[in-house]
Amino acid sequence: MSEERRSSGPWPWIVGGLLLFMVSSSLAFLGIALSHPDALVVDDARRASREEHPELAASRRAEAQGWRFALTADVQGQVADVRVSIRDSSGAEPELDAVSVRRIRPAEGGFDLETPLVRGAEGFRAEVQLPRPGRWHLRVSAEHDGESLERTFAVWRP
Repeated sequence: MSEERRSSGPWPWIVGGLLLFMVSSSLAFLGIALSHPDALVVDDARRASREEHPELAASRRAEAQGWRFALTADVQGQVADVRVSIRDSSGAEPELDAVSVRRIRPAEGGFDLETPLVRGAEGFRAEVQLPRPGRWHLRVSAEHDGESLERTFAVWRP
């Protein structure tokens, strides 16, 4: 009786290589995730869930007072030409202490920037830099008698 040696072929090496690839790619993704943490939206999520968000409260106050915010953003490259019109319940432009727009990158932290709006013939205007392509939020804030009224608009930069 001769002993026959059974050849299993390359399959053990292929399965081992696939397992090694899966473990190394998982560790690579873990390293990327640990080196690029997401920005926190709020520090205390439990307390924030019980309280009304200040921006939502400002939007509700604006609606209750009959204020209407209209925003037009003409995006050319990295610059958005922002024009804002604010009207009260009678259709007139209210007397405002300050008006500004805040750019917010919802997908990433660290890109928020506040820009004052300058009064012009047809409302308020400013040029806002949008350094990365994608979705941006432009939050218009109007201050009157120590009270801030806000409205947020979504803008897309190709």
